[in-house]
Amino acid sequence: MQYHPFCYMAASSCGEVAACWIRVPTENVKQKMQAGVYPTTRQALSGIIGSKGWRGFYVGYTSTIMREIPFSFIQFPIYETLKKKGAETRGRPLQPFESAFCGSIGGGVSAAITTPFDVIKTHLMIGRDGKGVPYTGTTGAIRRIWQAGGISMFFRGVVPRTVWIALGGCVFFGSYETAKLMLVENLLPEDDVEELKQAF
Repeated sequence: MQYHPFCYMAASSCGEVAACWIRVPTENVKQKMQAGVYPTTRQALSGIIGSKGWRGFYVGYTSTIMREIPFSFIQFPIYETLKKKGAETRGRPLQPFESAFCGSIGGGVSAAITTPFDVIKTHLMIGRDGKGVPYTGTTGAIRRIWQAGGISMFFRGVVPRTVWIALGGCVFFGSYETAKLMLVENLLPEDDVEELKQAF
């Protein structure tokens, strides 16, 4: 039992690293379009390939990993701890809507803490600062963001990011717990259901 938090963190981090192979290219296209660098998806795709080749789709991959791993390290232990404490307080396993609330808190806290990594990732994917000067790498981006406004620059957008990830965590974990409960109740022998509910 004492190793469970580490297992959650390790498993979620591995999943995030794998997911970023798909997520980062789509983020690159989205960020450049939102910043007005390209007007259409087709032009964004051809522009990225034309300027940097296929590697251009993975600009910001490292900074995205720097964001996702700490996010998972924070979110899942909070979620599992709140679930465990809630179940102990109530003397029963939590209902899906209660687990969704735990997920919302975990997601919101993680989002707020990892906002600086998100800011760095966004700057790198857009590729240039507000004056149109290109970034040369993660270290250079961090230095120039700091010079532009100090620590407050790294927390720009923290409120909307925290709110939408908290809401998303509520939906995600609520759906996950509901689906898990339905599978347990409908696919397993009745004698095993209560035992598995306690385990989860």
